Amino acid sequence: MSSSLEEELGTLLDGGAVPLPDRYDVVPDSPQVLKLKHNVCYIVMGILLNDQNEVLMMQEVKPDCWGTWYLPAGRLERGESLVEGLCREVTEETGLLCQPLTLLVVEERGAAWVRFVFLAQETGGTLKTFASADKESLQAAWWDRVSPLPLRCKDILPLIKLALDYRHLPSHPSILPQLCPSPFLVLRLILVWLSPGGIQILQSCTGTAQLPTIVCTKLLSSILAPFHVFLQDPPMSYGILGVQHQGGDNADGVCFNIMGVFHGPDPPVVKTGGLSWAAVEDEGLKVRLEQVLKNNALLPLYS
Repeated sequence: MSSSLEEELGTLLDGGAVPLPDRYDVVPDSPQVLKLKHNVCYIVMGILLNDQNEVLMMQEVKPDCWGTWYLPAGRLERGESLVEGLCREVTEETGLLCQPLTLLVVEERGAAWVRFVFLAQETGGTLKTFASADKESLQAAWWDRVSPLPLRCKDILPLIKLALDYRHLPSHPSILPQLCPSPFLVLRLILVWLSPGGIQILQSCTGTAQLPTIVCTKLLSSILAPFHVFLQDPPMSYGILGVQHQGGDNADGVCFNIMGVFHGPDPPVVKTGGLSWAAVEDEGLKVRLEQVLKNNALLPLYS
């Protein structure tokens, strides 16, 4: 493995950001630059828990779901980072200030709709009452999860359980979006083959060695669909190692650093040229990769 690839991998394992390359390994003929409120929608959602494990809820004001309750969430605005959007939505809908602790899960319906679910903690503010109702919400309250509460949608119940489980026993280290611009939705792949001879990483070897990258189109039913372009079989397990986003002109895209794992005596079949398996020689990198894989310390991606 080249020193440049080792450096790239080490930065990602440290939770840092790696700028996108000048060339991509899989890219549509005419990739469309993503632009919020035009051809892509990002939802930011916050789950806040108090000392009694009650969850912060807001009461909807929108006519089609008036009076029902939901987690504070909303669409990211142009020019915002994901963290800025989360903090704004929580304050607008509940009156409270917050600090994100980690991403809990990323949900996607293709490249045109992605929801980023954060675990966050209260840092101040005043809980919104009905007397302070506005166009954002009617009020906010802490819910004990037992008292009857008309929910806008039950899709939040598994997410609340995920947050409670994470508070009890974190399933991955804190993962927060790193500021780094991207014009597209990009997958940077850290594909690990646990071979009989050791750990190997799939590399793009056209020019300077780097991790493979894929540009997704908004027409995909899942952002993971391009896996099939150059892999005969998908990884046995996968998750998100990190998220990169900045927001703004030519920067509304997102880069997901996705780790996938293969086991077996034979190398996974790669159908695209310019890619090859490279052995990880650095002992420090080996140990860090083994720790991530042993602890399954990756952010879930729900497709």
